[in-house]
Amino acid sequence: MSDFKRPTRWSYSSVSTYKACPQKWRFSYIDNLPGDTSAAMSRGTRMHAMAEEYVLGKITFCPPEIKKVGPMLEMFKTLKAQPEEVWLLDKDWKHTDDLSQAWIKSIIDVTYRVDDVLFVKDYKSGRMYPDHAEQLELYGLMGMCKFPDVKRVEYAAIYLDTGHEGHEGSIIRAMTDKLRAKWDRDALVMMTDEVYEPRPGPACRWCSYKKENGGPCLY
Repeated sequence: MSDFKRPTRWSYSSVSTYKACPQKWRFSYIDNLPGDTSAAMSRGTRMHAMAEEYVLGKITFCPPEIKKVGPMLEMFKTLKAQPEEVWLLDKDWKHTDDLSQAWIKSIIDVTYRVDDVLFVKDYKSGRMYPDHAEQLELYGLMGMCKFPDVKRVEYAAIYLDTGHEGHEGSIIRAMTDKLRAKWDRDALVMMTDEVYEPRPGPACRWCSYKKENGGPCLY
């Protein structure tokens, strides 16, 4: 494996990949090997793009693929919601525009404010999974840290196929120190690993790095 430079920032995707299999994280984030692709992932990317373009007014009709969330998207347009924002926070969990100083990077599908409450929404295609709640918690925490005048962050996943919201939750400022410590701990374990032990299991069947797919993993 090539000796690529260790990443200096992380995202929810990188942490979740590491928790599933440290070796897969190395293949993807250190060795920069081509990662997983599937028809479902391509479909999700396409549906995300449709929702963004509709909220921005780049298309004037709601595509049939996302018509079940049409009323929500209309509300976002009325509220002048911001789609696809890139959030960067430094090691003190403060906003930065300097990518080289970023400790965390996330792309937030939809955000809007009502007075001192920030709303964070994340589009999901396909099924509802438990780890979506963990991802939304991170996004809510980042919103609380990025905007010091916000008193509360409300977050939820929007399931494009069914038109419903799920994994709703909220974060207030008193919760931030504990949550920051938890996420910093997870990130530091990942960033300082020198072994990258494989964790073979049921998910291996879909991994593009497995031996059967011509990848470097022996499992």
